This record gives sequence, structure tokens and C-alpha cells, in this order.
Amino acid sequence: MKGMYMLSLLAILAVSACQQEDESPGPSGQNVLNYDGPNATGPLLLAGEFEAAARFPATETAVFQGRSLKEVTWFMGVLPTSCKVRVYGPGNGNEPGSLLYSADVTDRLQAPDWNTHELRDPIPIDGQELWISIAFTHPATQQSIGCDAGPNVPDGDWLFSSNDNQWRTYVQRTGESVNWNIRGVVGE
Repeated sequence: MKGMYMLSLLAILAVSACQQEDESPGPSGQNVLNYDGPNATGPLLLAGEFEAAARFPATETAVFQGRSLKEVTWFMGVLPTSCKVRVYGPGNGNEPGSLLYSADVTDRLQAPDWNTHELRDPIPIDGQELWISIAFTHPATQQSIGCDAGPNVPDGDWLFSSNDNQWRTYVQRTGESVNWNIRGVVGE
């Protein structure tokens, strides 16, 4: 019973901590790869390793061809034990392709808040698919990654879970229709 009480308390605190209605800092939508709206909450995920990603097919990246992915911005609700920003190239089916960029940002996280990571080596956008992800680990059930109120936009809610070692959309996993608060900032 004590465990249920603690879990309920944690969930209530996490939900109230994630209720941010403001937009993330940064440039206007014309310089951003994203599907999400303002942060509304975050999913309650079991203990484990996760990777939340937004997949941007060639049809989305083509308008930025010749420019570069410079920053990744995301909303973090409750601090995980570890966190990495990752960017992948063109995928194969429903999985990302080769890892193009990875940075451990655990020590620089702000929560509950928007976080921005400037890529040490900007990624040229050549009109091919990109997956922008936030990988995180937590030892107990909690809400780490932020999401909007939905409805889901295709490719805005990919989730890898170490509990089944699969990439699946969050709507496939739960039936909930949201988009991760993950954005790629594009520059010259």
C-alpha cells in the first residue's frame, strides 16, 4: 500500500511539474523541424532505458536542404538519471539509421523546463530523413520527456523501450495521441 501511495504522489507531482503552457525558446517555426505544440504533460514510463524521437522524412527536411541542424530543444519534466541528445540518419522501416551525433547532456538538464543543446558539429541537411531523439534512463516509474496535448502527427511520437527493445510509436504502445516536445533548430 505504501508503494502505491508513493507512486501516486510521484505521478501527481510530475504531472503538476510538467504543466507548462509557454513555448520553448528559440526561433520561429520557419527555422524549426518539429511536430509538437506547447508542453502539456509527459508520459508516465516504467523504469528502464527509453529514447523518444521525432522522425523527419525527406519530404520534411527538403525545405532545409543546404542548411544545417544546429540545435536540439526539448522539454524535460522530471530529471532522469542519464540523458543524451542523438540524431540519426535515414532509417530502415520503422527504425532510425546510422547514428550521426550523440552528446551526453545529463549534467546540464533543467527540469521542469525547456532545454537546448547546441550541436558541437552541426549536421548538414541534404534532404534525407533525420531522426532527432532524446535518450534517457530512470530507475523508477516517472515522467521525463515532455509532450503536447495532441493530436498525434505521424512521426512525432517514436519511442524505443529497453523493456521490449523495439521502436514503436507511442500511440501504438498506449493508444494515447501526443507528440514529443522535441525540436531541431536549423541555421545557415
